[in-house]
Amino acid sequence: MHLSALTLKTTGFAQRVRAAASAGYAGIGLGAADYLSARRSGIAEDDIRGYLTRAGLEVVELEFLRDWWTEADVRGTRLEEDILLHLADLTGAQQINVGLFDVVPDDVVRRGFERLCTRAARHGLRIGVEFMPYAELRTLAAARALVEDVGAPNSGLILDAWHWHRSGGSLEEVAAVAEDGLVVSVQLCDALPEPLADLREEGRHHRQLPGTGAVDLQAWLEALAPALEGSSARPAATVATEVLSDAVVADGAGEACRLTFDAGRRVLEAFADRRDALDR
Repeated sequence: MHLSALTLKTTGFAQRVRAAASAGYAGIGLGAADYLSARRSGIAEDDIRGYLTRAGLEVVELEFLRDWWTEADVRGTRLEEDILLHLADLTGAQQINVGLFDVVPDDVVRRGFERLCTRAARHGLRIGVEFMPYAELRTLAAARALVEDVGAPNSGLILDAWHWHRSGGSLEEVAAVAEDGLVVSVQLCDALPEPLADLREEGRHHRQLPGTGAVDLQAWLEALAPALEGSSARPAATVATEVLSDAVVADGAGEACRLTFDAGRRVLEAFADRRDALDR
């Protein structure tokens, strides 16, 4: 289990690494701002990976890329994309996460996504597509359609519990994408009993710790079981906690990591116990 980049989105690189390692995480997600934070704090480029290794952490994913569908600037630069690819080369990250927030013609989206997947493949990376109920790519069905339409072998779907729950998704569609080998990442979090009027506000500031909210995470994980187990053709999906919550981070990065790690571990242990019981 790893700590997503956005759970501690305002915490500097060094503090985030120390907090995640102390809580027991095996991995971490990072963003372009974390690369800049590491450099500003005096960590040399060629020691960023060593800093993480000494803490016992691997970099699992990088995020969040929003403008992948746009044209490069006149210098051929795609600033955040270029930084994330550079950071992937430095750290050995496995994946870049993307979403779509802008109204864009289908052919532009398809062409941009195909270009990104091709470029990512040169760096040994896969591209994870995340849908969000307040974005333009707002449902699992829409995200699946994009991934299948382009057909890039290094692309797949991110299943976030809060986004899925608030988008009105069904367990049947979760099970279908898991069975079809399309899921590359799973993000654990939970939701308030009733949605806030502003879903963007809720999703970015008021998620609940896994296992403490309205999402039936055990049923959701059961539907995702084929993805979590993996196969000879597809590695197991990675698992992160992604709890964007002002309340959770109120007492600092260390406490936030402890709370999210312990809650995620309890949910996963309960799921494993349930699977063991069914197998007996």
